[in-house]
Formats: sequence, C-alpha cells, structure tokens
Amino acid sequence: MTPAAFGVDLLARVLDGAAFRHQVIAQNVANVNTPGYRRRAVVFEETLAHALEQPSVDLRRVQPRVVIDDGPMRVDGNTVDIEREMNDLNRNALLYQAAAQVLASRLASLRAAVSGR
Repeated sequence: MTPAAFGVDLLARVLDGAAFRHQVIAQNVANVNTPGYRRRAVVFEETLAHALEQPSVDLRRVQPRVVIDDGPMRVDGNTVDIEREMNDLNRNALLYQAAAQVLASRLASLRAAVSGR
C-alpha cells in the first residue's frame, strides 16, 4: 500500500469511528431518562494506535467497539450525564470535521497529481 493510500485509509477509519461514536452518544442522550440505562462509550483510538504500531497493519480490521462505561449512578440506576454527553458530542464533531477536512485536502492533492497540475 502506498503512503498516500495508507493516509487516506487511516483518515477513512477515523471518520468511520467518529460516525459510530456519534450514534452511540445519540443513543445515550435518547436514554437519559430511561431507568437502569447504563452509558455506552466507544473504544477506538487506542485500538487504532495499537494497530498502527504493528509492522503490517490492515486498517479494515480495526473496528470501533462499544463498552459499558459505568460512572456515577443516579437513584433510578441510570449512568448518563447529559453534560458529559454534550461535551463528548462536541469533541467528536470537531474530530470528524478535522479528519474530513484533512481527507478532502489529501484527495484534492492526489487528484491534482494525477491530472498533472
């Protein structure tokens, strides 16, 4: 795999992970008032970083996964903190936007190189 293709694949995986995290955060927000609901979180960046340390990495095999993230429990047994979810949502949106901008720039550079500009 060429370095340029590797970079595009890496950025695509970051975008996929951020999109998946957005879904999980939305699920947490939707269940903020559900008694007994336990907050979910996405584990991805650590897994991706570990995979990148390997000599031959197939980024398609690196998948985000959902874990139960037990924090302080309310009286009703719910562990969702809406302020934390909104903070995580904003941080995740920034990650997604940054990765999308870098990917768009990288693809524009590749298009320019292919077309000879």
